[in-house]
Amino acid sequence: MVRPLAMLILAFAVPAQAAASEPAPAEETITVVGTRTERTLEQVGATISVISEEEIERQIVRDIADLVRYEPGVSVSGTGSRFGLSGFNIRGIEGNRVLTIVDGVRVADEFSFGPFLSSRRDFVDVDSVAVVEIARGPISSLYGSDALGGVVSFTTKGPQSYVNADNPFYAGLNAGYSSDDSSFATSATLAAGNDLIAGVLTLTRREGDETETQGSSGGVAAARQEADPQENETNSLAAKIRFAPWENHSFDVAYDLYEQETDAQILSDYGLLLGGFGPPTLINSRNAFDERERDKLTLGYQYNAEEGFLNRVDLKVYRQTSESNQLTNEARTPVSGPQTRFRYSEFEQEIDGAYLQLGSDFNVGNSTHAVTYGVDYYVIDSVSLRNGGTFDAAGVPQFEFSPLPTRDFPITEVTQTAFFIQDEIVMLDEKLRLTPGLRYDRFDADTEVDAVYLAGNPGTTAPEDYDDSEVTLSFAALYQFSDNVSGFTRYSEGFRAPPYDDVNVGFTNPLGGYKTISNPDLVSETSQGLEVGIRFQGEFGDVNLAVYRNEYEDFIESLAIAPEFLPFGGIDPADGFLTFQSINRAEVEIDGIELNGYLELGAFSDALDGFGVRYAVAYADGEDTDADEPLDTINPLTGVIGLVYDAPERNWGGQLVVTVVEGKDGSDISSASGRLETSGYGIVDLLAYYDFTEHVSLNLGLFNLADKEYIRWADTVSIGGDAPERFTQPGFNAGATLKVTF
Repeated sequence: MVRPLAMLILAFAVPAQAAASEPAPAEETITVVGTRTERTLEQVGATISVISEEEIERQIVRDIADLVRYEPGVSVSGTGSRFGLSGFNIRGIEGNRVLTIVDGVRVADEFSFGPFLSSRRDFVDVDSVAVVEIARGPISSLYGSDALGGVVSFTTKGPQSYVNADNPFYAGLNAGYSSDDSSFATSATLAAGNDLIAGVLTLTRREGDETETQGSSGGVAAARQEADPQENETNSLAAKIRFAPWENHSFDVAYDLYEQETDAQILSDYGLLLGGFGPPTLINSRNAFDERERDKLTLGYQYNAEEGFLNRVDLKVYRQTSESNQLTNEARTPVSGPQTRFRYSEFEQEIDGAYLQLGSDFNVGNSTHAVTYGVDYYVIDSVSLRNGGTFDAAGVPQFEFSPLPTRDFPITEVTQTAFFIQDEIVMLDEKLRLTPGLRYDRFDADTEVDAVYLAGNPGTTAPEDYDDSEVTLSFAALYQFSDNVSGFTRYSEGFRAPPYDDVNVGFTNPLGGYKTISNPDLVSETSQGLEVGIRFQGEFGDVNLAVYRNEYEDFIESLAIAPEFLPFGGIDPADGFLTFQSINRAEVEIDGIELNGYLELGAFSDALDGFGVRYAVAYADGEDTDADEPLDTINPLTGVIGLVYDAPERNWGGQLVVTVVEGKDGSDISSASGRLETSGYGIVDLLAYYDFTEHVSLNLGLFNLADKEYIRWADTVSIGGDAPERFTQPGFNAGATLKVTF
């Protein structure tokens, strides 16, 4: 019903008398991700979180998991894993179904295959970030594929934040320490210039060890409770130059590089390796060296003016290359005698793209319109490779049961072209704001079958090219009932194009007697979301309440029994292999409620001046309706409440933060998953800052003050047969940063 309504409203977005774009109050929190235009949070009919550079510093944030520490309904998993942090989970949807972008460019996909390859999405150095925005729920009408469950947008530091004609130079130095991983971090930001030309350079280096758990025993094998030893090193560089030769016109050049190395002893993998199709093998040692790198170059042009029909132009051209290399070295003893074995995996993704976004402001009768429209085009090249070898004590190569080298999918190039339009309509003396939007996406995938793929996948069904298209809509209505109360409702749609590794996954294991085959008939996963919210703002603070329901269809299930061979028990009669195939299957429903706000205690009494209470609560319930099972990606009920104090003179302050999380019992866990039940827990953190001068400040964090032992539900997915204690969060730990500016 909402699709025709949105199209009808879009049809009225006809140019008429020019009008100035409505300015956003400077003191308000500004967001771009919700509408692709600068608006205050109160002007957007959706739930959006904005995390500022100051909050990142005050909260001693060192990675993307820390970033959402106090964001109920959003999580990042990865504790206990050699491969580090995963991507974001928003309202129960995670992985590649959540779009992550840095300065408008999407981060590389997650990709995993077998025990030695897991390329994840932790490609962001938070010290280079100026602001993070989190949009909850489907939002593909603005951002296209992968915005099925939400968008996390990172904006890195720009020179305009630091220098201008009156202040032509800026230098900032940060030094920090975190006890939970014994890490030291140093960061330097340099900016220089004026209103004509300016540049900024940010350099960051972090060195540390494994993140501690609360496990009490070390040793080797799956019973190990302590974290596996690691040495981590991260380096990043971000540089931007802005040139503004004429009024309202500016040009940007930006480059950023992120590198991370991890050297680990996987002590928890030592011991007797059971299973498979042969006798057990003793793993004497297993060491890993993993590298990841992302580098990005962008060229941009912006135009902003109040007069004329065309008020805004944003043009960006970019190239980004991301690469994960993972090497595993192993000493093992099968029944045939001692061996050494190595496994090397890599996943590379290159994206070349451009987008042009235009904006026009005008009046139609008594309504004002801010129309945003444009085109988004990009090409993604994806390559995977697995290689390895096994040698006996004399160095003689041993037979490999699976052909190596191999590719898990053929080299694939995906071309995506999209057109989008959105109208922000303000009427009834600015009390009513309507925001319809529409986007059309077309994607084409071309495969390249090379000798490595053919040799590594004998007998696999030949890969096929594929294409698809999708139209997504959104419509939001926001009404200001009074100076203090407003309400909104939003309908939005999302989609995720069929992944290349599901359409054309290729793997044959002759010894195991199974194979995978392609499925070019996969269709896009889609979602429909409805959200209703109410907001209150007054002298005592603010309250924000949102209720939502999201429905997801055609979820792709990887490695299901191939439907065409179900009558034969999954066996392909042509070769006798058990055959797997990715298929569209699941229908998922997620309902939830979120509450957040701030209570200004100083409004009640002068004695409480500077004190406040910040709070947030998120609850969600999800079901796989096909299987009639709970959805395991749903995080448990979570609440965060913080007593905040900022001294009236604003040179010191702090927060005492309590986080309470409900447990997960068997009734709320899918019977097929076998995941561990978790107990509820509460943790207490203390954050404080002190500004010695205008140019020197200290931030301090004391986390898990009560030394509580707990496991986050998101981390239980990796436990399997391991000791659960190895997946616990750190006990009492501390962090501090010192910032000096010139």
